Amino acid sequence: MGMKSRKSWNALRIAIVLFLVLGGVRAASAQVSPAVGLLRVSGIDYPRQVAPSASFAAVIDVQYATQTNATIKASLYEGSVNATGSKLWESQPTLITGGGDQIWTVNLTAPSQEENWSLTVFAFYLDSGVWNYYNDSYHGPGYYEMTLKVAPNAELDVDLNAPGIQVAVNSSSQTTSATGEAMMQLPVGQDYRITVPTTVQFENSTRLTFVGWQDGINNSQRTIKLVGDSKLVGEYKTQYLLQVNSAAPGYGNSTWHDAESTVTLTVSNTVPFGGPLQSIGLVYTFKGWTGAVQSTATQVNVTMNGPQVVTANFSVDYTPLMIPAIIILALLGSLLLSLAKRRRAPAQTLRIEEEASADKTAEKACENCGKPVEREWTHCIYCGKSLSPPEPVQS
Repeated sequence: MGMKSRKSWNALRIAIVLFLVLGGVRAASAQVSPAVGLLRVSGIDYPRQVAPSASFAAVIDVQYATQTNATIKASLYEGSVNATGSKLWESQPTLITGGGDQIWTVNLTAPSQEENWSLTVFAFYLDSGVWNYYNDSYHGPGYYEMTLKVAPNAELDVDLNAPGIQVAVNSSSQTTSATGEAMMQLPVGQDYRITVPTTVQFENSTRLTFVGWQDGINNSQRTIKLVGDSKLVGEYKTQYLLQVNSAAPGYGNSTWHDAESTVTLTVSNTVPFGGPLQSIGLVYTFKGWTGAVQSTATQVNVTMNGPQVVTANFSVDYTPLMIPAIIILALLGSLLLSLAKRRRAPAQTLRIEEEASADKTAEKACENCGKPVEREWTHCIYCGKSLSPPEPVQS
């Protein structure tokens, strides 16, 4: 129990003792001072481990309740209450009255060798020139025993309950073992920055997400002072990837969800096309779910007991496109036909001119005199030669 907890726990007992002392009622004990009804060493704040020859501080809390003015002091000895050794420290006598707490801060130096160092603190009251202390649990006890570990290194155990996770301590790192722990020996009395990954992703669409530390700190990076063998327990949760496939816009996605959670998926019966096709009424029509869920309902639940793949199937009604397509094809046909006619007209004119030229070339001269003749002539007007081909001779 810490010093603050002891203060809260003993507050009521101080009040009771004050009432008994100030009211003139005393518990029967040969050691009870008529002036001091309560003198208890309620606690000491001290490091659990120190390095050899290291300096450190201990804070002593003594609770008291008195009827009149009284004088007290505190002393620190090596050893136990029944086997004290040398005195290491002693306060100046202090005058008290009423009830409350007396706090002393003691600066000490650890032994030079490794050991478990036993110490005892006493709270004394002065009675008729003699220093006494209470050894019962009602008025005291007026002593407190403690043991410090004197060693240069302490063990830091980071327990994440998951194997293969990298734990960084300052500039070094270590991977958790099969039991999910990373243990290391570090110099005692120093500050260490501990960092664990916020997420650890695996190839099978599975990942671990950091939740927080058992002592209530939720950051994945924290700093601690190593005052002795310490254990930090962190928690990760398992998450699975839900992949939703869909040809319709707005429904295809991939999201992570906690293991064993339930995810609700909802689609519309019809989904409009995006872009200019939407203006002519082209839509996707929902047909059903396939994959991890087989259903034609627009709303389904998916249990994330592992990675899941779901497809939202849609069909497309192209009827609104038929009339515009026919019109466009007709316009294109007319345009192509017009272009074809324009290209064909000059070719026909050229052929007519070529034929006329050929005809003229064929009718230009008489075979007899060489004068130009016309096709309708039967005889050359220049030499009188017949222009008709000779008739075949009959046998």
